[in-house]
Amino acid sequence: MLQAAHISFKNSHRYLLHNVSFEVKAGEVLSVLGANGAGKSTLLKNISGELQPHKGTLIFKNKPLHSWKNHELARQRGVLSQHYQVSLPFTSFQIAMMGRYPHFKNHPLPNDHDIVKQCLCFSGIEHLADRNYLTLSGGEQQRVQIARVLAQLWDDASTDKLLLLDEPVSALDIQYQHHIMQLIRKLAVRGFAIISVVHDLNLALQYSDRILLLKNGTQVAFGDTALLNKQHIKEVYGVESELIAHPVENRKYIIITE
Repeated sequence: MLQAAHISFKNSHRYLLHNVSFEVKAGEVLSVLGANGAGKSTLLKNISGELQPHKGTLIFKNKPLHSWKNHELARQRGVLSQHYQVSLPFTSFQIAMMGRYPHFKNHPLPNDHDIVKQCLCFSGIEHLADRNYLTLSGGEQQRVQIARVLAQLWDDASTDKLLLLDEPVSALDIQYQHHIMQLIRKLAVRGFAIISVVHDLNLALQYSDRILLLKNGTQVAFGDTALLNKQHIKEVYGVESELIAHPVENRKYIIITE
């Protein structure tokens, strides 16, 4: 669905991304990993269009990303940023309805209301529809924001869309972290392609199909989760680790040994 070839981006002083290449297909979750300052959020901003790469190409659905019209792209690609400030007492339903703005001109139609209800239900927060967003917990607010982004992309098929998530579980407790990651996996099952910046290596191992490792703006590795090994963890994060067989599931988990 999305192919990135030799993406480079620089500010006035240095390259923040240099020669990064990867792809993500429909039905996949790609986790972007790296220490602080690795270029993870900068990469998402280049894909979202907030920034423009100085070199390289981004192809979305067999078409150069820069050639898409904004209103067309808004129905095909959604972005969940790290911070979304709300100061007015909107309800959860009203926040989610903001995702439908690319689909109507003046007032939402009955179909838009139906889609918002579906997205709140999919996110498991239909019971919060009439609640003041400002009174919700951090995890509840994050699920409302996910419902908003889903409402932007939702249609009769609701598949073959691209979702960009910048640290979607940041500052959430362990329960909400797994709730959000489970939602992400359900979206992949529906056919969404998802690129997510993640800090927790074990969450990435558990919920990802593929991994992109960055260090100081350069690509260390790209591939399936098996590349998240002791050598790469040492190179990217500067710590020693061990991969241990999970006692219940057929996978491994990481422990840091220093």
